[in-house]
This record gives sequence, structure tokens and C-alpha cells, in this order.
Amino acid sequence: MSLQYYTHGRRDQMKVALTFDDGPNPPRTDQVIEILNRRGARGTFFVLGKWAERFPQAFQRIVESGHCVGNHSHLHEAHLGDFDRAEAAIGNLLGRPTRFLRAHYFNFFTCLYSPVAMSRDMKIVDADVNPADYAKSDPQAIIDATLQAPALAGGSIIDLHDGREMDDDARRLASPLPMIEALPAIVEGLQARGFQLVGLDEMELVDPIEWRHDGRGTFATPEAREAIEGLGGNPS
Repeated sequence: MSLQYYTHGRRDQMKVALTFDDGPNPPRTDQVIEILNRRGARGTFFVLGKWAERFPQAFQRIVESGHCVGNHSHLHEAHLGDFDRAEAAIGNLLGRPTRFLRAHYFNFFTCLYSPVAMSRDMKIVDADVNPADYAKSDPQAIIDATLQAPALAGGSIIDLHDGREMDDDARRLASPLPMIEALPAIVEGLQARGFQLVGLDEMELVDPIEWRHDGRGTFATPEAREAIEGLGGNPS
């Protein structure tokens, strides 16, 4: 089976998906939800299994607010594809399987030995607008990197971060603050252009990209290296 992923939805529809990685991260995730709800926008939250286990009430608030949830691995370790472990934790709270998965660090090779990731029912999702908000301290820089992105169009998927993978609470809580300050202007700017801000479950994903070995599997587990070789790639 080939490994395919999506970066956007239909270009002929004025829909954009705001996605948020590495949560739930209370109360930062709750601040994001409040901004979205106040402006009639939906988001998709790619959560980590370890945070869903630690913060189940915050996870439930995402779901109860009507937003979409996806699988973003359990531990967010670069060369570990623990999507199945994450799915057990997320599915326990969600009450159903997830439909969308994002490879952490966009290391797609980590999907290769995960039955959950490679399921025909799972859509692996990248993004075509990546503002790198996690690396920016200036909210205006995040706004500009989003609204002025060359790829921004109908069907775009925007990758933002409401959390981080680190266990240090102070760093994890501080990291999303610039993005949260920028988010109202991002939402308003997109809506002013006529975009409807939807969950990935409201977007028809198109033009899948077939993954080709990109050299990232050098330090992967033996199982992952075997899977890469099975697709015709050389992991080293």
C-alpha cells in the first residue's frame, strides 16, 4: 500500500481549514476555542495522546464546542510512529475513531508501520500554509505569514499550534501566546476575504501526494526502516 497525504481541499470552494497541533493545552486551547466560537469558525485540533490522557476535560471541551479532532501521535517523538497508542487514548474519550492524522514534524515515514495511520479510513493531512507560529514571538509576523502566504486560497489548510510536546508546563503554556494574540486578526482577515472557516470534516480533500523517501528515516526503528524499503526507498 502506498502512503499518500493531502495538503489542501477543493480549490473551487471558499473553504479554509484552521488546524491546531500539539494540544490539548489548557487553558491555551480554551482560549483558541473561545476565539473561534465567538467568530463562528470551526477548527481541527490534532491532539497528542499523552495530553488527551492528562487533560481529558480539555479534550472534551474541544469536542463539546463542535470542533474536529485528529491524531498527532502519542509522544511526538521524531522517529516514533505511535499513532496506534494515541488512537487508543483519543478514541476512548471521543467514542469513535478519528478520521484525520498529521505526522509530527511531517515525518511521514512514521506512518508506515502504524495500522491506524495506514488504514483506508484515515486521511493523512499536511498543510499548504505553514506560518511556523511556534518559532515566532511577534503576533504580527504570524498574521502576515498566514494572510500573505502565497498558497493561501480556497481549500487551504493552515497549520498553527495551540500546544507543544514538551513536559515543561511553563514553556508549553508560554509558546502559543503569540499565536493566540494573532488569531482574532487571522480569523477576521480570512472571513473578510469571503472564506468559510471549517473543520476538515467539512472539506473535500483532493490531489493526494504520494510520499517518496526523503532521507528522514535514517534513525527510524527497524520496523519503519523495513517499511520504507518495502516502498522502494533507502532509509539511510
